[in-house]
Amino acid sequence: MMLKQQVCGIDVSKDVLDYCLVNRQSGGSSHSSVLNDVASIEQQFSLPQYDQTLFVVEHTGNYSAKALHVLSRLERQVVVVNPFHSKSYMSALGQVSKNDQQAAWTLAQMGLHLDIRPYKAPSMEQQKRTQLMRATLALEKQQRMLKNQLHALEQLPFVEASVQQALEQVLRNVTIQIEGLTKQLYNPSSDPEYEQKLRLATSVKGIGTKTANAILLATNGLEGFEDASKLAKFLGLTPHSHFSGSSVHKRGSMTRYGNSDVRAMLYICTRSAIRYNKACAALYLRLRAKGKPHKVAAVAVMHKLIKQVFFCVNNKTIFDNDFEEKQVTSSK
Repeated sequence: MMLKQQVCGIDVSKDVLDYCLVNRQSGGSSHSSVLNDVASIEQQFSLPQYDQTLFVVEHTGNYSAKALHVLSRLERQVVVVNPFHSKSYMSALGQVSKNDQQAAWTLAQMGLHLDIRPYKAPSMEQQKRTQLMRATLALEKQQRMLKNQLHALEQLPFVEASVQQALEQVLRNVTIQIEGLTKQLYNPSSDPEYEQKLRLATSVKGIGTKTANAILLATNGLEGFEDASKLAKFLGLTPHSHFSGSSVHKRGSMTRYGNSDVRAMLYICTRSAIRYNKACAALYLRLRAKGKPHKVAAVAVMHKLIKQVFFCVNNKTIFDNDFEEKQVTSSK
């Protein structure tokens, strides 16, 4: 990534972007703010003085979407920082209190001193599918809640008809909306590159269309990941542990960073993978034979599935269910 003359750290809130400009050579800094709307952001950061600027933006979901969209359209160099990482970096710098200006300054310092992978804006097709996926998942949660409410209602000594009818009507409407959005989500993509990645991801035994879409949309089509381990870490599938001397030995568990919906889908996929994916089945049985609990073995299978998806998509190759067996045979 080419070094820029200055770094701009942007702290995002609902209404305002607080930003800090730091000169790479002098170290001097200045603070300002701009309204968090497309017109104001474009008017401010399209100025020539930002031509040689690296922008560091904290990812805050929808609130940061406008800034990332405009900066990408202006072809500014952008990196995106996870809020957990910026908080940890602020603690490492000894900052015990936080305000918007300090947060923006911290982000600028991260841009100055850390090597962060550049941000690549998702295509319009991916943005559209992301919105469809999020809306579908939200409605599915509402659908489950309504079904649970109706089930609970049936357990009462008597049921008020108007209450039951109201819940059933809302459930019907939600179900209709889910069906419409799902149909759009599963329509063939107008983006040939995305469609190819989707085809390769779903070739992995155990990975369905919904899960493949979720993985690709959560990771911007697997862009910027150097290896499968970094992808697994991004999705919160890597274990963390704490060892210190001979007395501290904390049991590891998943970090659970990243998209929880993707992890939930992958966990469901393990049922199919254990039956039909030879490498996953062998891994699961090996861990269970060692006395590992089902959930521990299932998480290992989730990690394996992500590695397989990464390999197939990055190498543009259809999944080979006998690949590992062939590797073992060829090495003998």
